[in-house]
Amino acid sequence: MLSLEEIATIRSFNRKYTTVLGLLNRQVFDTTLSFTEARVLQKIAEIPNISPKNIANNLGLDPSYTSRILKKLNKLDLVNIVASSVDARSKILSLTADGENQVKILDEDSNIQIEDLIADLSPAEQTELYQSFSTIEKILFNKEH
Repeated sequence: MLSLEEIATIRSFNRKYTTVLGLLNRQVFDTTLSFTEARVLQKIAEIPNISPKNIANNLGLDPSYTSRILKKLNKLDLVNIVASSVDARSKILSLTADGENQVKILDEDSNIQIEDLIADLSPAEQTELYQSFSTIEKILFNKEH
């Protein structure tokens, strides 16, 4: 088990990294979208014909909060919400052309953000950082259950 000092180091990194990435900002990059709204858009882009319930489960969001986000994204003409052909009570989500464009812009801006963050690192440091993130992802998120 980690000591409180080791846990504090992890928490300190998390606070610094969320600040560097601007995750506490009200809006993501130059959009009117919150971080959560942008993540919902990206999840819809990743998983074709996903349902609102699956969005909520995938992102760990409250279903009613997810519903409000989807209504906003639909009103902004970024997301289509249609009844499922299998179960009319269920909805299926897809991106509109504007939604696809917005996801593309968010991805490009995110890539630039990381490129800028590591620009002053040497190639060896960039590789070490990449390998460290790969290790973190493997340990925390790719566990066998």
